[in-house]
Amino acid sequence: MVISRSLLRSANLKLRLACIAAALVFAATLLVTLSTLSVAERGMKSVIGDQEYTMLAGAASFMDDRIGARMAQIEALGAGIPPALRTDWKNLPAFLGGQVRLWGADEYLNLVVFDRHGDMQLSLRELPGTASLNARGTDYFDKVMEGQRSVVSRPIRSRLTGNHIVVFSTPVRDETGAIVAVLTGSVDLRRSGFLRQIGALKPGKTGYLFIMTAEGVVIGHPDQSRLFEHISSFPGNNYGTDRALAGFEGWLEARSKDGTESIYAYKRLRTTGWILAARYPQAEAFAPMITMRRNAFFSAGGLALAAGLLAWVLVFRLLAPLQELRDNVAAIRHDGAEIEVLRDGRRDEIGELGRAFHALMAERERAESGRAASEKRLRLITDNLPVLISYMDRDHCFRFGNATYEKWFGVTPEQLEGMPVSSLLGGGIAAEVFPHLEQAFAGHSVTHEIRIPVRGDPRILQATYIPDFQPDGSVAGVYSLVHDMTHVKEVEEQLLQLARIDTLTGIANRRMFGESLHHALDRARRSGRPLALAYLDIDRFKRINDTHGHGVGDEVLKEFARRLTVGVRVTDTPARLSGDEFVVILEEIGGRVEAERIAAKIVDAMRTPFRTSAGLVQASTSVGVALSVPQQSQEQLLAAADSALYAAKGKGRNGYAFFEV
Repeated sequence: MVISRSLLRSANLKLRLACIAAALVFAATLLVTLSTLSVAERGMKSVIGDQEYTMLAGAASFMDDRIGARMAQIEALGAGIPPALRTDWKNLPAFLGGQVRLWGADEYLNLVVFDRHGDMQLSLRELPGTASLNARGTDYFDKVMEGQRSVVSRPIRSRLTGNHIVVFSTPVRDETGAIVAVLTGSVDLRRSGFLRQIGALKPGKTGYLFIMTAEGVVIGHPDQSRLFEHISSFPGNNYGTDRALAGFEGWLEARSKDGTESIYAYKRLRTTGWILAARYPQAEAFAPMITMRRNAFFSAGGLALAAGLLAWVLVFRLLAPLQELRDNVAAIRHDGAEIEVLRDGRRDEIGELGRAFHALMAERERAESGRAASEKRLRLITDNLPVLISYMDRDHCFRFGNATYEKWFGVTPEQLEGMPVSSLLGGGIAAEVFPHLEQAFAGHSVTHEIRIPVRGDPRILQATYIPDFQPDGSVAGVYSLVHDMTHVKEVEEQLLQLARIDTLTGIANRRMFGESLHHALDRARRSGRPLALAYLDIDRFKRINDTHGHGVGDEVLKEFARRLTVGVRVTDTPARLSGDEFVVILEEIGGRVEAERIAAKIVDAMRTPFRTSAGLVQASTSVGVALSVPQQSQEQLLAAADSALYAAKGKGRNGYAFFEV
């Protein structure tokens, strides 16, 4: 099975190489042929364009000559009218009729004379439906009167035939040179053969000529529906015609309005400014080139097929040693053959490749051996650390875990692989862990604490997540290191408590007093009920120390703190500030009366002699009491109680005083 699959892959490689060779031959042949044809096409295009423009220039010259001849006839006729007949509207028709008969029947459609005011005075042919006609406002009359010269009108529709005509106009002058009349001769553009001659000059079988005014109105066109319509009134856009209207003369390539690529040539008439144009579709102009291009594809395909067959034979022979090398590699991989089979004695590139494979696989075997030893050492270290070490993929599943997981959770490393985090920790705890994991997958190292039962006991664990960055900057997974911080947290809690308790008396110290007073004032502001602060010390405590020693003084302080704690309410907070100075925070106090009652009770409790190692010691206390007021800071309240304490001492000690605002 292995051998047949190997042969199949080898055959596929040979086929691909043969196909590549055939494709290269096909592409090279086709590229050379098409490049040659492209050069020939450009040259042919230039020749066709020049020929088309030359033909158009000849046709334009012919039309200019025809227009010039007609204008010369009209000018000669106007100048040849005898002076006596120039305004003799009765006898002038006979003279003009005789002249027209000398020219021939098809030369003009009609001759019309207008006086200097534009009123029609005579017409050789009767105009239908019009008793009188005034030419003012027409270009063939106004331009003559303004320019004092002969003109050719723009195309208009004839009243006689309904066809399109142009009017040749010339001034008729009296002996002084003043214009007394305007002689006009109209020519039917179609019937007179005025445009018929150029229609025979169309390029090719499907090409044609057309003519338009300088403003873009079509005068002559094979499509009769376009006559006397503006060139832009039909849908589409013709780049060449737009350039011609802007003044361009010559030939160019453009896409016609029906989407056909064509060669266009444009030439303006010298006499009228009309634009004579020719269109020659490229499909007809380059039909021989298109045939040659199609034949080039077949020729290139034949050469490519022959090259592919030859390449198949050559590749099959040249790749036989490479096939042998591949079979040896497959034998090493699947059949357990020794890598020595790769030591080929050939002196060519394939022999060098075999020896390179031999060296590479030998290095790989050594690397695999070293890696296995390294993994064994690493596994030994991680399995014996009292730390949870693991690796999680982006699906929040474990991919590695050390033996500590089995000790803590009863899950072996083999069972842990592929297990979701939620299955190991439970849904509730996993929901707390996932936000921190997401931060790690976002590329941040994260450390957090979590409470979790381990072997049935609640434990505090500290987890650190380290992103596994890939070369492209993405995070493939997260390394997790979890420490048991329960004992450390217990020690921290004990230290924290010690830092807030007075070590001699066992009641709150100054630090805890400050925190408690801050929170008590916040509660008083929210509830609207004041609190009271009692500030007290032991009367003449220095005399006790001096008389009995500091050891006895400490015994008095401890007993004083005990009586103080017993003498106040459970909700009250006694604290030692320093030396023999004590305070009591009295929350939810009813008012001054209740505060004075508690102060009196404290004073009475301290009058009983203190039992010490030196015998009974008589002591007393002085108490200063202050009630809190809204927006009062704890420093202000403490200062008020201290002021009341000084007032109590001023009264003779062994009593209390209330702070008066």
